[in-house]
Amino acid sequence: IWLMVPVTSAIIALFLDEVAQAVEARHYPHLPKQTATKLQDQILVGIRFLGILLLANIGALILSMIVPPLAPFVFWATNGYLMGREYFQMAAMRRMPRAQAQELFQRHQGSIWTAGILIAIPMSIPLVGLFIPILGAATFTHQFERLRALPSG
Repeated sequence: IWLMVPVTSAIIALFLDEVAQAVEARHYPHLPKQTATKLQDQILVGIRFLGILLLANIGALILSMIVPPLAPFVFWATNGYLMGREYFQMAAMRRMPRAQAQELFQRHQGSIWTAGILIAIPMSIPLVGLFIPILGAATFTHQFERLRALPSG
């Protein structure tokens, strides 16, 4: 169960562009056409994300063994934060430079973390979790567009 989120999340990194393009075509047709990210870049992002998720989940697993009743909450909080951060920034970097994407994430970190937790909870359910990354990619594409439209400050 602890490896389910990192593995499925790393795999969705390869398909984020396709999901984001479908969401944008349907809900944001006014946006200029976005060129797809190179496969090499998608693979590198996926590998980096997998490494971060594995390290964070090892730490969360150790903490959960120390305080077993908190295990599900540690799992959901850890993966919610990581998935929210990575999915949001991947969606944002399709439309803005990395520095701007990181700044937007910092401004709205709480709502992004909450959305990540809402994705992490069903992702921990066997078989259901296999479909959640697609929903997550669509969710964070919508969240990026919504947050980007808010006035900064």
